[in-house]
Amino acid sequence: MADKMIHEMISAFATGCMDRENYIQFKNYITAGGDLPEGELGELRNIISMLPVILDLEKPDPAIKDMVAKKLIGMKEEIITQIHEGKRSSVATNIKSGPFTKAGIVPQAPPQQNTLNFVSPKESAENPPVESDLPEQISAFSSDKMPVPKAPENIKTESVKQKTIKEEPQRLEAIPAPTPQPIPPTTEKEVEKKSEKISSGAAGWIALLLTIILFTILGYFTYSSINSLNGEIKSLKQDIASVKADMSNANDFIANYNSLIEFFNYKDISVVNLTNPDVNEKSSARVLLSFSQKEGLIQFKNVKPLASNQSYQVWIVSKGQTYSLGVYQPKGDEYFKLTSFPQLLKEQIELFRVTIEYKEGGTTPAALNYLSGTFQETPVRARGY
Repeated sequence: MADKMIHEMISAFATGCMDRENYIQFKNYITAGGDLPEGELGELRNIISMLPVILDLEKPDPAIKDMVAKKLIGMKEEIITQIHEGKRSSVATNIKSGPFTKAGIVPQAPPQQNTLNFVSPKESAENPPVESDLPEQISAFSSDKMPVPKAPENIKTESVKQKTIKEEPQRLEAIPAPTPQPIPPTTEKEVEKKSEKISSGAAGWIALLLTIILFTILGYFTYSSINSLNGEIKSLKQDIASVKADMSNANDFIANYNSLIEFFNYKDISVVNLTNPDVNEKSSARVLLSFSQKEGLIQFKNVKPLASNQSYQVWIVSKGQTYSLGVYQPKGDEYFKLTSFPQLLKEQIELFRVTIEYKEGGTTPAALNYLSGTFQETPVRARGY
């Protein structure tokens, strides 16, 4: 099977878009022990698995957000209204449960008074007056003829006559009828006024206490709702910040790996491994070149961190002259696209060098090589790294 067809089938199999005939042919080729480029299928799968990050995030419609906010506000008002109604109903049931005595005063029936009752004509017809001997007694006291007490037998008649004569002028005076003294009606009214004052004062205190309780409950729920809203706002701000960070990371990922995905579809790819002269150093780099497309990538691994005013600069050496391929500040194992591609043939390149330069880079490399390497003897075609 041709190399081009193998690369196309590996790419189609990795992306999951292989038709049935090609799948059967590819399966038979693998079953028959056909050779595949080492690591290409796994690398392509790893790259394609990161493609969902490139997709745009779906944002909800603002109308949905407004609807959710209105529902939350409506639920808050309903809860507060239910609490207020429950408090009012409990207070009303407590007041209606029994009579309220003010300051321990128990209402008593007013004392019966011997006063004259004025009866209406209708009542007088229904209830005839009861006869009383009081007028006869009054007339008897006021009449001119008073009963004369009998004198004892041993008293002389003359002395009796004298006494009667002397007492007659006094008998002529009419004895006034005793009038009942009416009980002053202010006592019952005063008791009623006192009870009214006590009841009105207690009702005022109860109303004030209920008002304070209602305002306290309302203030508590307002404060708690405001705190919860502030917490939600803070969490939303944090979510927005994290989403922005994810978006920036996704954009960086797209910028770094878009060219990588396109690059690995090229037919010829040459690889140069750069190592550190010091055996104890584990730093390395990998340069991938496509001379047909005049493009290249570089990947740094385990390089030491640099100062803010330093950077790594990549060079190639050809016939004693050095050419710069770009200045880079790696932070991980990401791939960088070469800033400039050498206008040379592959056979004309003698050495690759990486030196530590200033941030802007230099025109000539430093004396010491941080990393260096050359082409492998056997060219590698379409290998994925």
